[in-house]
Amino acid sequence: MIKNFNSIYKLLPGILVFSASTAAAQIGFFTPNPVHPLQIDAAKDNGAAPDAAKLSNDVLATSDGKLGVGILNPVTKVDLRSSDNKGLVGLGTSTQTPAVAGAGAIRYNVGGFLEYSDGEQWIALPLAPPTKALVNASNSTSQNITTGTSTYITGWTETVDVGNNFNNNDTFTAPRDGFYLVSFSITLASGNIPKNTFIETAIESSQVTDNIPIYKTVNSYPAFQVGAVSNYISGNCNAIFNLKKDDTIKFSVKHNIGSTRSILNDGKLNNLSISEL
Repeated sequence: MIKNFNSIYKLLPGILVFSASTAAAQIGFFTPNPVHPLQIDAAKDNGAAPDAAKLSNDVLATSDGKLGVGILNPVTKVDLRSSDNKGLVGLGTSTQTPAVAGAGAIRYNVGGFLEYSDGEQWIALPLAPPTKALVNASNSTSQNITTGTSTYITGWTETVDVGNNFNNNDTFTAPRDGFYLVSFSITLASGNIPKNTFIETAIESSQVTDNIPIYKTVNSYPAFQVGAVSNYISGNCNAIFNLKKDDTIKFSVKHNIGSTRSILNDGKLNNLSISEL
């Protein structure tokens, strides 16, 4: 009988701990009012209503599996953005192969830089930001623009193309996500300008999400007091695009003059520029 009582006494603490853990919605260590399933106040200074400074020494786990270090409401799987500005992560070296570490793993290289795994190889993170894209180009091709049809402008001559992102002399390809400032102007050769006509210049991107995909401007030529007018017609357009990597930008012109009109053979009047912001 004594042995049976001893066995019961040994089991009782475990039963009580199990009951307490299942009954409590939150477990707190050294903090009286835990707000997450697990919260540890390492400095034991929270009190009844801790401020951000007191929470900066807490470690907690949320019900959706997020870990917060020094922050009460983490928004990422591991969140170290504490109010004391000490949210550093110390990375060590590793001899694991990139395949074993898996894509997305990061390690410190003793050469003084960080590397990440793509699942096949360790790739060094760049030590300096990439050079931003910049394109300046002109056009003196005398390309024909058919009336009533939107025509993409080709045959641009680049004077600057940092990063080689202007392809086939007519299309810009974004090298990375970001904002791009674009300017475009065109002049058509001199000729008869009928009444109530227009020229439309457009800058067109392939991205439709969180972005204005097409910018257009129109220069119109209303009824004239004189019978016939002959002159150049020109247009220009400016845009800011929010692009993703590999999105494209192209340039087009449309008019309703009634006959085919060619681009003026003067590169100073036909130009474009693209600047990555």
